[in-house]
Amino acid sequence: MYELYMKILKQYQILMRYQQLITHAIDLIKSYNPIILTPDSHCEQYIQENCKKLFDTEIMFLKQVFSGVQRYEEFLKILTKTMFTILSSTTNRNDGTLYQIFSYLIIFRLDELPYNEFKKMVNEQDPVKMNVLLQFLFDIEKIQTHIKPLWIEIYDPQYIQETVIGGLEQHFPMMKDLLTSLSSRATGKQSELVEEDERPQSATKKQPTKTIPFKLSETKKKPEPPPPPKPEQYKSKPVPSYLNKRTLSQVEEENKQRLEQSKKKVQDTYKEAKQFEFKTEQRPTNYETVKKEVEDTLNKQLQFNMKYAKPVPTELEAAEIKLNAAAILREEMLLKKKQEIEKERVKNLEVNLRDSGEFEEWKKQQDEIEQIARMEHQQQKKIEMELAREAAMRAQEEKFKENRILAEKMKEEAIERLKERQELQQEQVEHKKQLIEQIIEAEKKVHIQVEKVQEKNKQMAEDQKLEMARKLELKRQEDEQIRIKREELIKQIRELERQPIKRTKGYDPTETMGYGLLEEMSLAELRDRLEVVKAERKAEEEEKRKEIVQSKDEYLSSMQKKVQEIKAHRRAESQQKNMEREAKKLKKQKEEELRKKIREEQLIEVQSKISQKKQIKSAEEQRIAAEVRETKLRQQYMNANKAMVEMKAWKSQQDGLEREIKNRQNEKLIVQEGIESVNLKERKILAEQAKRLVKTKVDFNQAYDKDLRTAYQMNEELHREEAENRTQMHNIQREWKEEHTKNMITRDEYKQKISETSLQNSKKKSQQQKVKFQQSRQLEQLPSAQYS
Repeated sequence: MYELYMKILKQYQILMRYQQLITHAIDLIKSYNPIILTPDSHCEQYIQENCKKLFDTEIMFLKQVFSGVQRYEEFLKILTKTMFTILSSTTNRNDGTLYQIFSYLIIFRLDELPYNEFKKMVNEQDPVKMNVLLQFLFDIEKIQTHIKPLWIEIYDPQYIQETVIGGLEQHFPMMKDLLTSLSSRATGKQSELVEEDERPQSATKKQPTKTIPFKLSETKKKPEPPPPPKPEQYKSKPVPSYLNKRTLSQVEEENKQRLEQSKKKVQDTYKEAKQFEFKTEQRPTNYETVKKEVEDTLNKQLQFNMKYAKPVPTELEAAEIKLNAAAILREEMLLKKKQEIEKERVKNLEVNLRDSGEFEEWKKQQDEIEQIARMEHQQQKKIEMELAREAAMRAQEEKFKENRILAEKMKEEAIERLKERQELQQEQVEHKKQLIEQIIEAEKKVHIQVEKVQEKNKQMAEDQKLEMARKLELKRQEDEQIRIKREELIKQIRELERQPIKRTKGYDPTETMGYGLLEEMSLAELRDRLEVVKAERKAEEEEKRKEIVQSKDEYLSSMQKKVQEIKAHRRAESQQKNMEREAKKLKKQKEEELRKKIREEQLIEVQSKISQKKQIKSAEEQRIAAEVRETKLRQQYMNANKAMVEMKAWKSQQDGLEREIKNRQNEKLIVQEGIESVNLKERKILAEQAKRLVKTKVDFNQAYDKDLRTAYQMNEELHREEAENRTQMHNIQREWKEEHTKNMITRDEYKQKISETSLQNSKKKSQQQKVKFQQSRQLEQLPSAQYS
């Protein structure tokens, strides 16, 4: 299984190389400009820029194809031009360079190319294009009649006849299997050139039988169907003119005006709010005067950027809100719900003789106690988090040291793994080389089996042709008998058509049709009854209008009553809400004061704990440092002899030398790092340029594919619309035809039966003719010696 996969992969790679070669050759020829560069310099420049991954043999192939096409440019242009004029429906002028390359290879270089490689090169291209080119090139009659006179004007006639046309005739037997495979892939049929070459002369001279049409009467033209309704085009509204006139400064001014309006609305809503009245406020004090003096002094000091020249007005008129019908009904439902809730509360109070006010008050007190406890808990958690942060920082430093040691170990392990991977890759390369040698040996044994299968298929085809000839002869005898019967039926139909046709009389609107129905009447009577019905309907409409006007008046009166009730309810509710809002403000102020107090206490506690820990840590470090100093002094006093002094002096000298060496190494490393950074920048610039080129190519291909997809989609939509229009027209025509046939059947049933029998007989006859024509075509394709 692996060997077969490698074989297929190798063949696919070869085909991809051929496709890449042909595309490079087309680009090389199209991009050539003789005004700017010479052929050799253009070829070298293109190969250096675009063909870096190709082999030397492939580069040589490109150079030879380019030089050959330039040398025989006029010769190949005549060939392609005549081919486009003769085969205009199956060719495209954009493929001119592709046809020039393959016609040059077939006419001038086919002797040098191996046939199998040329076959692979052709099969890699579009089969339809290659089929058109090869069928035209190896059709010697077309070349001699259309192209040879034009070639003789430029080249020697003997050269054209012997080398060019003679070479094509010489290569034709070798190219038969390629022609048959291309025609079967492109059209699904066998090549006509191969069939004419294999067919004997007697079969080619024999002409097919000609069918003679019957002399039937011409049918009447069908009425043209009505045109389909034109689709209504949607007209978009123009862009409003004020959008282009507005600027940022105008937008800012509008925002400022909107802000002022919102402030005024808020002041109006809270204008009538009542505050709590304490007994202490009734005492005579100068609080207001002192307060005003203090505020004036502060305002004078803090007026840095005055927004308003005048103070904001305090007293503003309350604006009425206009309600629509939906809002009125919604407010009424809410009001009813609140009234029901209040009724239930009063009813419970009358029955149970108690209210839930005390419980609500106790619940509020408990909520306040829980909130205070929650705030203390939160501040305590903050203290614990601060202490944990200090511990985490110390742990992070220790972890950093451990990670550094682990990184050094991992680097050593990575070097060892790299060596093992290189050895394993070397073993895989040797194994693949052995597999390639085995595949090459297996390919040599395939050709023998292919030849055996081909011989067997040829024998089976000859047997099938003989059997088909015998069956066609029997079919011909049966068709002769059917033809005699058909002629007799046609004579009978013609005699029936000669009978006279009934004529219709004139139309009178005062007479009935006479079908015998219960409520049958004439057209005049029908019109009179319609007038009576219209008058009755008009009277009914007027009565309905009066009822609608009366119901609207009742509805408006009821809505006005509801609006008055809603306004009264809103006034009472606004007063209650203002009182609740003031109570909430006082409560919020108390909570903020309590929160600040708790926060300050907890911050002081945290600071004290952190300072205590730092003092303990600093005292411990000082104690350890003092012990270290004492131990060093003891050691110096104990080892204070001559040998230790000399040793210290020698060590200081060595340390100085080491410092000099390290400084020199550092200077060299800095210089080397600068050089390496410059080289790295150059490599990055080159890589970015290569990426940019690749990105531009990819973007161009994606844009081209996108445009092509949109074009295909538009084409499909157009085809779909045309098909829908055709189906609509067909349905209209079919409905008209069905109605017409029904009317004809009701008028003359006997004639309809005769027409149905004639149609059935004609359909049978047409089917028999088709079968007979197909059999005759099959007989013509067979050689005459097999069924004579």
